Amino acid sequence: MLSSVFALQPDRWSESFLSDLTDYNIAKHYADLYLTTQTQLDYTILQPGALKEELGTGKIDTKIINPGSNSIANVVDTLVAILGNNSTIGKVILMHDGDTPIDEALNQL
Repeated sequence: MLSSVFALQPDRWSESFLSDLTDYNIAKHYADLYLTTQTQLDYTILQPGALKEELGTGKIDTKIINPGSNSIANVVDTLVAILGNNSTIGKVILMHDGDTPIDEALNQL
């Protein structure tokens, strides 16, 4: 499921661009909580930062300390890669554009 960076950490919602997305993060928070605690589904939740219309690099970072930006292409490519990577099942993955190839970043989780 596509979510939002730090959607499960409301104490972080005042940081950076997240302060403008409170209503969105509330919705994502409850959707993520429901999926992770109230279902028996095999899930993966991807929590990217700000989406930007720029070329993708095929490289991301999943060790997120601060919210960052993502090319929409990198988010789409990461979602596709998640579908083929069973090691991501049951995980909440924070991401932003970075230096690690997508498949390698997912395998390091």
